[in-house]
Amino acid sequence: MAHDYGLYLRQEIFGGRGWQATDTYDLFLSAFNLGERTVEVYEHIQATEKIWLIHKEYGLSSEELPSGQKFESSIPDEAIYCKDLIDSLLANGKLDVARTRLCIDITGILRPHLMFITLYLQRLGVRVVDMLYSEPKHYALKEKTPFSTGSIIEVRPVRGFEGASSVRGGEDFLVIGMGYDDRLLAAVAENKDKAEKHQVFGLPSLRADMYQESVLRSRRAADELGDPNFSETHRSFAPANDPFGTASVLGEIIEQRLARHRSTSIMLCPLGTKAQALGFALYHIFEGPPLGARIVFPFSEGYSPKTGTDLARAWLYRVEFV
Repeated sequence: MAHDYGLYLRQEIFGGRGWQATDTYDLFLSAFNLGERTVEVYEHIQATEKIWLIHKEYGLSSEELPSGQKFESSIPDEAIYCKDLIDSLLANGKLDVARTRLCIDITGILRPHLMFITLYLQRLGVRVVDMLYSEPKHYALKEKTPFSTGSIIEVRPVRGFEGASSVRGGEDFLVIGMGYDDRLLAAVAENKDKAEKHQVFGLPSLRADMYQESVLRSRRAADELGDPNFSETHRSFAPANDPFGTASVLGEIIEQRLARHRSTSIMLCPLGTKAQALGFALYHIFEGPPLGARIVFPFSEGYSPKTGTDLARAWLYRVEFV
């Protein structure tokens, strides 16, 4: 039976009416970048302990780093980074799995790290975590905004999301969460060139023009996607700011695919918003294991430290693992 994602709380905490009241937390984590929205949310949230996560992939200089508590690691691997972070919090008494009221702003966290930390918290036995996501008013250079920088190092499964090869079928089926980064899109599509591909666009998009911008970027990778004619049958839509809606759409896509092709090897690749990346992770955690599904990702040397401008809206997602 499909997981019911409609039961989860999704709440706008900043928008046209200004800031709405939120809980006070014991611990708040947020990845620092040069976007105004991450700093504004960090300053607004009330928490006993606040820690900035520093991703070296953003290429920030020591002068650009924020004051306050910081967690840094020289190892970019998502599993090592997140395990070191969580294990240090446990060892220092800043995180109690049973009692700590934990909040994480996912806006600046790199997608593989976001997915792994969600999985790791679930495996530790954390029952509930509030996750925040803030929308920009627009992306800095609209459809030309660069997101990844440097070389694309490899396309591989995200740690912890490799799936069980023993239950995979013969035909590869790749569901891609479509974003702005046509370099990453092309890299994963080329790497999985034999797979049938299904594209999930963010619609409703964060802002009115962002769906069109995303489509313009994805057209640059049309040949690699095997979709030069922009086929309707290989396209679905999920709200760009709703991880639970995204997870539900993924469930429908894969259920329909398995009804037609029982022998399928399912791959997922979230390149859309961070909210959608969280949805991909939740779908995999709750429904992926029996299918042997895996999440693959094109890893880049670096990522732009600022892509969006100003804060348009902020959301709270209450992720419950029980």
